[in-house]
Amino acid sequence: MGIPVIEQKRCTGCRECVSVCGANAIEIVDEKAKIDYEKCYGDTERCSACIEICPQGAIFEME
Repeated sequence: MGIPVIEQKRCTGCRECVSVCGANAIEIVDEKAKIDYEKCYGDTERCSACIEICPQGAIFEME
């Protein structure tokens, strides 16, 4: 599993990713999602919820 990355141009600030992040690593800043990589554990097998839930497809996996 790679690290989640947010394509800011596609992000609408819907907050879906915030609601599913078990690490509390995503916040909305200036109406766009932002990942705190010190908290995120997306590079493990434990998570990819933000990638899966994003209705705009703005979050993808960077390997």
